[in-house]
Amino acid sequence: MNTRTSAFTLIELLITITIIGMLATLIVPAVGKLEDRARTAQCANHLQVIGVAVQEYANDNENRFPTIEAMPSNPVYSSSDNAGTLLSTLGPYGVTKATVQCPSDVRHHNYYAQEGSSYMWYPVVDGEMTSNPKIYTFRGTRVPRAAWIRICTDYDGTLHAGHSNRLYADGHVKASY
Repeated sequence: MNTRTSAFTLIELLITITIIGMLATLIVPAVGKLEDRARTAQCANHLQVIGVAVQEYANDNENRFPTIEAMPSNPVYSSSDNAGTLLSTLGPYGVTKATVQCPSDVRHHNYYAQEGSSYMWYPVVDGEMTSNPKIYTFRGTRVPRAAWIRICTDYDGTLHAGHSNRLYADGHVKASY
């Protein structure tokens, strides 16, 4: 009677480990890209919540955009201007600490820790009417379409695979390079 046990040879075992290693090197970058896309989508969602809060604020304040300090660490408004931070101004309208925190910013530069928000407010429409906001430039006053006026973006314009998410005055959010 011939008793032979079947087992893996050393060659078969090494080939199997090599194949598993090669598959892992293909999967790991794909998982990283998926995580980046999820953070980008979460950031865009935060900006949409801010956009809704801006519209609600305007509804309660004679259809005017809020006056928000762009960089609280380096304020441009005086205390008599009643300019608040993004969180303090829009907090009553559903904006929370989590809303003003971009997950990609916290992993990199962390403007959230420095400014209290990962998003920079553009003061070009502060106090302006939401229906026809005026932009004041050195060339004079302009009234562009609300869909062209950027009001809030990531502080760092390269957080999301080389682009930033932007909130426009009409409430839409777009990724731009």
